[in-house]
Amino acid sequence: MGKVQRLPGDGCRHYIMGRCLYEERLNPGYRRSYRCQVLNRWESAYDDFLIRAEAMGVKQESVPELWEIQFQRMAREAFHCRTHVFNHDFRPPACRHELEGLCVLGLPKCGGRCRHYGAEPAPVHEQEEI
Repeated sequence: MGKVQRLPGDGCRHYIMGRCLYEERLNPGYRRSYRCQVLNRWESAYDDFLIRAEAMGVKQESVPELWEIQFQRMAREAFHCRTHVFNHDFRPPACRHELEGLCVLGLPKCGGRCRHYGAEPAPVHEQEEI
């Protein structure tokens, strides 16, 4: 008798680039490890910037301009992410693995069809009219 193999999960609504989005869709934002490291660092830097600006008494109307200057410097620096793959067609952080604030490579690998398998709905033009 041959070895039983799992069916591919690429038709599942939770499947993305060999990874499974099920847990993230179930509890969005629950696991910080699924988040993009670069975006996490930028958010932390922004929070620190706001705290410093408030402590220094910077006028509120000056904050966006000052942050823009700070962010431009920060965005030119190295990303310090070993999985970052630059793609100039994407918005910042311009990484091929970033999806709506998530790092796809941080998601669990798809093991094939599982108990959470949900077939991707057919496109509208392929569905039968009732």
